[in-house]
Amino acid sequence: MMQSITVRLGIVIREIRKSQNLTQEELAEKIGTSFSYIGRLERGEGNFTVQTLEKITNALNIDFFDFMSLVKKENEILLEVNSLLLQQDEDNQLRGLNILKELYRR
Repeated sequence: MMQSITVRLGIVIREIRKSQNLTQEELAEKIGTSFSYIGRLERGEGNFTVQTLEKITNALNIDFFDFMSLVKKENEILLEVNSLLLQQDEDNQLRGLNILKELYRR
C-alpha cells in the first residue's frame, strides 16, 4: 500500500528537522504555529497548504523544490524496499523487516 502524500511530507519534514537538531517547538516557533500542529503534520495527520510548506522549508533553510525532490526520492526508496520484500516468501519478509528494525532502532 502506498503512503499518502501527507505522510510522506511529514516523514521528510521530521528527518530534516531532526538532522538540524531542531525540536518541534523550535520549528513551530519559526513558522508561528504550535508544536502540536508540527507533530500532527509530521505524523501525516494534518493537511498542508503550499504556504505552510513554504514556511516550513524556509525555516529549515531548504529550497522548496529541493524539499519536494526529497519527498519523491523517499517514495522511490520505499517502493523499492516494498518491491524487494514482496518478492520474498513470508519468512524472508519477516527476516528483512527485523533486519531493518534492528538497523534503524532509536
